[in-house]
Amino acid sequence: MTNIYYLGPDGSNTHNAMLNVLEKCKIEVENKMPQKTIKMALESLQQDNDGICVLPIENSIEGIVRETIDNLLKNKDESIKIQAQVCLPIKHLLLAKTNDKSQIKKIISHPQAFAQCSKYLEENFKDVELKETSSTSYAAEKVSQLDDLSLAAIANETCASIFDLNILSRDLNDENDNKTRFYVLSRKSFETVNKNGKTAIILSTKNKSGALCDVLQIFSKHSINLTYIDSRPSKRKLGEYLFFMEIDGFENDEKVKLSLSELMQYVDFIKILGSFCIYE
Repeated sequence: MTNIYYLGPDGSNTHNAMLNVLEKCKIEVENKMPQKTIKMALESLQQDNDGICVLPIENSIEGIVRETIDNLLKNKDESIKIQAQVCLPIKHLLLAKTNDKSQIKKIISHPQAFAQCSKYLEENFKDVELKETSSTSYAAEKVSQLDDLSLAAIANETCASIFDLNILSRDLNDENDNKTRFYVLSRKSFETVNKNGKTAIILSTKNKSGALCDVLQIFSKHSINLTYIDSRPSKRKLGEYLFFMEIDGFENDEKVKLSLSELMQYVDFIKILGSFCIYE
């Protein structure tokens, strides 16, 4: 029996990404298992040898999803790897039980949704209370459960349909080209459908001058494109950081293997999160 875990409930952007994964990766599952948090989704996968997990990793406007990176770092099960990536456009709507925007006194949503719609909120709801929730779909669900015409949620069109809410405004996004990419994690490798792949790693450099520069020069030496880099506090000591990186190529590509091997002399810690296919 194959289960797929994702940040829910149904109607969330990760739920839509999960459906996209099933279609593009040609995966059949018995159970779709929404989870309340990213941490719970990954923990469920850790307890399920045949399971699959879909997690948001980066939004084109707000950047990296730090909760996902932190939980991938904490994961001690080395058999769980990133196997694929999918990318979806994100379109935010204002949803409520009322049809009258002037009634709205409080808006609830995920903090990233608020950040991605900041201009709209400043121009239209400057004095309205904003309250964060664990996901946009939980916000929509909450609005649907309460008999409160002054409450609204920022969520997607799927949520409007699922929770029978009115659409007060469309296209709330500050930027039109708003996309989120998602990691697909599993213990089982996916079939490589194309030559476009990436490898994700987390590392800490040695405590010496130019250590990060040494690491970057290795990738340059082997003509490997570094597509993403971000730092995270090690949480062990103030001023000590871990670096999350993505590079072009699969882990078993010769130049990637050589680069990762050469990195060892410049790092104190390295964790390969996985090599993954990119599904457009």
